[in-house]
Amino acid sequence: MNIHEYQAKKIFRKFKITVPCGRIAYTPDEAREAAQLVSPSGPWVVKAQIQAGSRGIGKFSDKRAGKKGGIRISKTLDDVYENADEMLENQLITNQTGAKGRLVSRVYIEEFIKTERKFYLGLVVDWVAASTVLLVAPVTEKDDAIVKLALEHPDKILKIDLGLQKSIQQKQFQLVLDFMNSDFNADELRAFLNNMLKVFYAYDATLLEINPIGISKDGSIWALDAKIVFDNNALYRHPEIDKLSDNSEIEERELIASKYGFQYKELDNGIGIIVNGDGLALSTISQAEEQEIDTACFLNLKGGVDREKIAASIKLIMTNPRVDGIFINILGGFLRCNLIADGIIAVANDLGLNIPLVVRFEGTNKDEATDILQKSGLPLSIVSDTREGLSILKSAIAEDL
Repeated sequence: MNIHEYQAKKIFRKFKITVPCGRIAYTPDEAREAAQLVSPSGPWVVKAQIQAGSRGIGKFSDKRAGKKGGIRISKTLDDVYENADEMLENQLITNQTGAKGRLVSRVYIEEFIKTERKFYLGLVVDWVAASTVLLVAPVTEKDDAIVKLALEHPDKILKIDLGLQKSIQQKQFQLVLDFMNSDFNADELRAFLNNMLKVFYAYDATLLEINPIGISKDGSIWALDAKIVFDNNALYRHPEIDKLSDNSEIEERELIASKYGFQYKELDNGIGIIVNGDGLALSTISQAEEQEIDTACFLNLKGGVDREKIAASIKLIMTNPRVDGIFINILGGFLRCNLIADGIIAVANDLGLNIPLVVRFEGTNKDEATDILQKSGLPLSIVSDTREGLSILKSAIAEDL
């Protein structure tokens, strides 16, 4: 689950992570009032609140907003009002929102902090190694995209495997100091990093990133941005976090999937993947990448399932216009393979089967499921190996084009 920047910064304050003073606003008038409360003389930063990165270099769909992005420095109260007016109720399009963009329903008015240098700091779960990884990277005005940096210049990113430790060790901290090579209070930085770890573990986060932190002339360290992604499976332990969810930011398909207790994620154009299990999801996506197959979305069948829920999940993928083929990869345990087969037939009878479909079954009732599909006469492929199945699907999609 994602939350907005201003919500994440509120959490940061509780854990003594230094953030600029800021207030949320829903109208241009509220933005002006917020600016006066945040700083008596400015300048201020007006920040569109959507749950997507690259807001600063994004573009608004409505031309009235001009060519400026979703993060703007404002020197006067009139500027604050004007920028808020241009952003609110407008679609902000970034490289993470897709062509449609996201509607800006609120803006965050923040005091402007002048900094000498900026860095990216992130904590992320390495699911394969079952550990937490600390990421550190330099940020400049011309190159603030951490994804682009990771793809084109991975050597510029410091990666430290922290295991499951809840504080940074001296040897690890020295690596950070040497990498950043900047003037700041070392004790303050160490406390900053340890407080990030406290937030990460306290709320069962899967990602925590500050892009960027800023170092001011006196060496003070500021979290100029904030992003936290929470593990949906642990939200029952954090009802106060669950309440922060903004359904307007969630795609309709994700809402439908959550209704059935499934995990659904849209990525790009390509194939749709249906699995049962986190490890199987990662493995399938990874093997697809090895064959240069893009993934449009994946759905993880979690929790109690029946034929109705399975049919709904398959329908969710099949009706996604960005999906040009489906791979169903099931390792049957508590989830019986024959239920998946029944779900496939139910959806095919309802919608037809107009895109390539490949199915792999292993485990409980595998033979029964295979027999059901073979007798159905549906134009699909049944395989026993993931790589083989992906290869068959890739070829079938190419023939369909």
